Amino acid sequence: MIKSRILIPRKNIQEFLEPLDERGGAFVILDNGMTTDVYLDDLNNYRSITNNRDIIIYLEFYGLELYTDNVNLREIQFYRDEDETYNIRFEIKIKGDENHYKVKLSIDLEEGFSLNEFLIFSDNKVSLENFKEVNDLISYFLYDILGVTKSIFTVVTRETKRIENLLNVGYENKKGFINAYDNPKVGEYMLEKDLPDKK
Repeated sequence: MIKSRILIPRKNIQEFLEPLDERGGAFVILDNGMTTDVYLDDLNNYRSITNNRDIIIYLEFYGLELYTDNVNLREIQFYRDEDETYNIRFEIKIKGDENHYKVKLSIDLEEGFSLNEFLIFSDNKVSLENFKEVNDLISYFLYDILGVTKSIFTVVTRETKRIENLLNVGYENKKGFINAYDNPKVGEYMLEKDLPDKK
């Protein structure tokens, strides 16, 4: 089961309402008038377990985590381009793997698509099962939280294992630009997937 949580900076909390439990959980009103529940984590930071699009965008994805029992995506950088494209970098942690991987999502909310790129990723060390979980978290974030309906990964033709994994989770070479296995010396192209695709 996929869950999402986000850091709630103390400066954004306008008012504490009734407590939820003795461990510090409470309903709060944010400085934009929205209400959410929060709890204190081990570092005394307030977090909210939420997939509320408005809250997540208002807080500019700050400290957003998407996770299962096995895989965790954590926001490490967010910025907006002049054309209002959202650029988010996530660190990817896989249980039992000491490596820290990274993926960048460039999201056009108005057009409903995301252009994605693995910045650091070891295709040979990540099993197809774990790759599917990473993809599920990305798809959940894009479709279930943000309402994005098309996910596009840029790949380089020499990344044959990554291409194979993306094809296995439902991505397609819809542009027909190149057959990566026949001509491995040609540069980047795109693999697309319409969301939601539960493959």
